[in-house]
Amino acid sequence: MSVSLEPPAGLPALVVGESAEARAVQRCLTREGVRCVHQPSAATAAAALTAAGVSVVVIDIDDRHDEAIELVRHVKRDSATRLTPIILLSDDRRKEQRLAGLEAGAEGVLTKPFDPDELLARVRVATRVTAYTSDLDSAASIVMTVTAMIEARESSPGHCYRMANYATALGRAIHLSDADLQALYRGAFLHDIGMLSIPDGILHKDGRLEPEEYEIIKSHPVIGDALCANLRTLHPVRPIVRHHHERLDGSGYPDGLRGDDVPLLAQIVSIVDLFEAITMGREYTEARTPHDALKVLRHETQCGWRRPDLVDAFSTLVSGGALEKFRGAVSETPVEVDDLASDLRHVAADIAGTAVVAAWGAHT
Repeated sequence: MSVSLEPPAGLPALVVGESAEARAVQRCLTREGVRCVHQPSAATAAAALTAAGVSVVVIDIDDRHDEAIELVRHVKRDSATRLTPIILLSDDRRKEQRLAGLEAGAEGVLTKPFDPDELLARVRVATRVTAYTSDLDSAASIVMTVTAMIEARESSPGHCYRMANYATALGRAIHLSDADLQALYRGAFLHDIGMLSIPDGILHKDGRLEPEEYEIIKSHPVIGDALCANLRTLHPVRPIVRHHHERLDGSGYPDGLRGDDVPLLAQIVSIVDLFEAITMGREYTEARTPHDALKVLRHETQCGWRRPDLVDAFSTLVSGGALEKFRGAVSETPVEVDDLASDLRHVAADIAGTAVVAAWGAHT
């Protein structure tokens, strides 16, 4: 993603304070082409933050000190603004006030009288930080939208949300690290992203699939892996997306991995995916009880497809009712999903062409 030095989407800098120095900051930034909003007090600044976003906040911490400190805390408490950088403007002789501002969450201090070049440098750095976080927010929104697209094609609404919560619950039960739990949550959300490439006529077909149709279905992990490859933040989930249909005896797909070569997180998602499919049902099969699903999972451990300790840990969660609170989860579809769906399906279709050819080559 490209990142501009200017405030993203034209967001202005917010300068707060009635002092001559605060007004001088506003004039300096405006003269250098940085759009500014000036608010004389913390109260009016808080209202301005609520009304519209800003790229950076510059606060004269010496001006109405207690109110200024409370404004810093307000910005950092609010989930909508907590990542917005704050630069304090303070007299070098007022150490306690500067420290109070930093402890409240401000990122830096500019000493009065300020140096215009230093001011510009700090504002540009802060603006880049805001641009980065804005890009991350956009990426997160895209991921959530993609998830909604997957949900829209599923016969059981809330599938991705249940998958994420079931998988994470099992991950906690076996004491995975926080990094693994995060990857597990995201990977379970997106495990079927490759299904975006599968035609509706195959995905929702009543009755048994033809062999060539099944091969197309089996291409979805490879396609999903390729779709995730261009987002660095999704690299930890790629083994889940690609390998959640592998079996420990090597009879799974797409790579026929065996034993410990099957990533642990993919094994977890595979277990909860089967449980979800059985308990929620599909177009071609009625929903069955959790007890029935656990019987199938135990049978598959006897076949050598799954790790018994993982199935036992999951069975304990199910039997203890730990997953019941997630069964009613239903996602909300973001607005304007259709255009993105069309674009992503086009990309997925291009990837699918290569993947299906490769799958057929391996099959024959």
